[in-house]
Amino acid sequence: MSERLLLILRHAEAGPHLHSGAGDIERPLTAAGQEQAERIGQKLAHLNLPQPMQVLCSPARRTQETAQGVLSALPNPILPKLENSLYGADLDTLYGFIHGAADDIRTLLLIGHNPAIGALAYDLAGSAAQHEVFASLRRGYQPATLTIFQTTEDWINIRPSTVQASQVLTP
Repeated sequence: MSERLLLILRHAEAGPHLHSGAGDIERPLTAAGQEQAERIGQKLAHLNLPQPMQVLCSPARRTQETAQGVLSALPNPILPKLENSLYGADLDTLYGFIHGAADDIRTLLLIGHNPAIGALAYDLAGSAAQHEVFASLRRGYQPATLTIFQTTEDWINIRPSTVQASQVLTP
């Protein structure tokens, strides 16, 4: 079986809630958030990400801007697929996206929102979350935090017992 990587990313720092008709979904990244996304992208670019890669992204402006900043740093940038259900997703919905990934995908990146995206990373980490290297999972999943999980399982079989948390990247 081939190695697969599952990447769980919370959007970078966003501006305050908007009081316009568009509301929360149109919140942009701050200047610091744009820098965070670029730094995470640079860190990912130094990894040997198995290909092909798929990126699933919430349609919120802040997640799309995070995706743009991260993916532009990769040697072979790809376009994220916007998934409406990632905005306001719960844990079951996030697992559904993982379990529904195509068999040929070797790296899957989910870009979403707290509390669900942080809960997913914490859930998948299992007992590894108790190790100091993964302490950020216990303290709340801060903006632009990315957790990398390794597995040789098919996507349909992903659960805490079938993945290994390998690292947490922060800007």
